[in-house]
Amino acid sequence: MHTGRVAVIGLGAAGLSACVAAAETGWSVIGFDRSTIGADAAASAGRSKIIRFGYSDPFYAELMRDTRPRWERLEHDTGMSLIDPCGMLHFGIGGESGTDAVIESLERSGQDCEILTGGEPAARTGLHLRAGEIGVYERNAGMMTPASVLHALAVRANALGVTLREKAAVSAIDEAGGSVTVVTSDGPVPVDRVIIAAGGQFGRFAPAAAARITVTRQYQIVCESTEPIAGGHGCSWMDVTADEWYGMVNVGNGLQIMGVHEPATIVDTDQPIEDAELKASVDLQLEYLRERLALNSRQLTLREVRTCHYTNTAAKDFVIDRLPGRSAVLLSACSGHGFKFTITSGYLAAQLACTDAAPVPRFQLSALSTEAQP
Repeated sequence: MHTGRVAVIGLGAAGLSACVAAAETGWSVIGFDRSTIGADAAASAGRSKIIRFGYSDPFYAELMRDTRPRWERLEHDTGMSLIDPCGMLHFGIGGESGTDAVIESLERSGQDCEILTGGEPAARTGLHLRAGEIGVYERNAGMMTPASVLHALAVRANALGVTLREKAAVSAIDEAGGSVTVVTSDGPVPVDRVIIAAGGQFGRFAPAAAARITVTRQYQIVCESTEPIAGGHGCSWMDVTADEWYGMVNVGNGLQIMGVHEPATIVDTDQPIEDAELKASVDLQLEYLRERLALNSRQLTLREVRTCHYTNTAAKDFVIDRLPGRSAVLLSACSGHGFKFTITSGYLAAQLACTDAAPVPRFQLSALSTEAQP
């Protein structure tokens, strides 16, 4: 097998996963991040992420069948516990794009699920359903703590001899004269291949892809309830018929987390946050969360608002593809739902950079619409 030196730009969960996978092929790997691993502004950061098989699109349920064992292998290799299998409630109306599709994807991927009716969802998870809604409880779903995941990936990368350079901003990829040089704040670094896992900054290194991938801004709220919900048992949840509203109950010390993937505002990550936009999103989420948890304003207090910058495509598919005519692979893990898959998306990117593997058809740039949409 041909080996050489590969640079990874961006050390979030996807970039670190690519570092690990590339090193496991025998390549020398150096990773760069303009900030620090797990910095607050990173899409990979935050208090908690959901991991699940329940997707209305069976493609991603099948992808999780490949992904979950990779996380378990990382747990084994590092001796760290990364997944809390606390369960998840999917709810909404039935139909091909609603809970019926989630049930079908769970059954096809061999996952246990249970239909909850009446007062069962509230008793088990603290979440109250509206008239006509169906609850689908996925037992094997759970939560992941981003800080723990990033730490485990960094530990594994270091064990494999990967060089991780934090606070080393990359300004350019120079491919003149048949050689490849990554230009950084610490000086030029010659390499053979590059994996671009720069999140919302991807356009600086792959401008041709910017017409097909958007960067959007959403807000996630962290609230505190005066007492634990449903006995204090942790659980993640998603409203499958309301623009992907999602959250987690009882994330330690009575904390309740909520966010929404849609609607989203297309932005430049360096744009300042508008106070009116932030307030409107927070107020809407608080109203929704109080209804679902049947709590009034005195029982639920806002403690934190997290700003999330996500990369997205019109079809919500990832982009993992070689850039035409270049020595670079673009890894855009669609961070709205991509964290749980990053150990696989990083592996796929490393395979493209370090071997002659073919890209996954749905993740190719040519499969995307020529104009990105939120």
